Amino acid sequence: MGCDIHLMVEVRDKKLDQWKEYDIADELLKNIGRNYNLFSILANVRNGVGFANSDTGNAFIPIDNPRGVPNDASEKYIAYVENWGLDGHSHSFLDLAELKKYDWRGQKNKHRGFMNQKDYAEYKRTGKITRYATNVSGESVKKIANEAMDVVISGKVIPDKEADYYTLVEWEESYYESAVNFVDKVLPALEKIANDCNCENEDVRLLFFFDD
Repeated sequence: MGCDIHLMVEVRDKKLDQWKEYDIADELLKNIGRNYNLFSILANVRNGVGFANSDTGNAFIPIDNPRGVPNDASEKYIAYVENWGLDGHSHSFLDLAELKKYDWRGQKNKHRGFMNQKDYAEYKRTGKITRYATNVSGESVKKIANEAMDVVISGKVIPDKEADYYTLVEWEESYYESAVNFVDKVLPALEKIANDCNCENEDVRLLFFFDD
């Protein structure tokens, strides 16, 4: 089954020493989606594994493991969590200072996935990852080495027309490339909240959990 993230943004009212919801979650979710790389970084969720525990690459170094629901969370967030009940898991939270301090651009990770003939040929031509699968199966599927796929796409051999050829590819990306929308769109949105509310980065936080 797929895994999704659920979140809320809170801002601390220093005068009352209380955390209050800042209604921007729906906008942020549009720029997060179902990004297992990001989930791995935020809370060590789906780290290096995909559906049915398929290998997706080396594990990321997470900002932290799930911390649970903060004791001082807003009433609205508590109600949100309770509404999901046991279906919600890996509860955690991170403030803007922690998110900005994290080394998004300096760290790199290796990813792995299967490509068919067409996608592999495009990858060899451009060096860009356009489409891949974490795993493939079926009677017509034939998994072959990169060298064998090179021969197939070169046209030097006549492939089995009844077979769907796939090869396992490994590539490297920075953490930034693995979570570009979060870094380029979500973090600036949180920074804007801090500026609009005239508060420190530590006073803006992202609370989240996941469901399968």
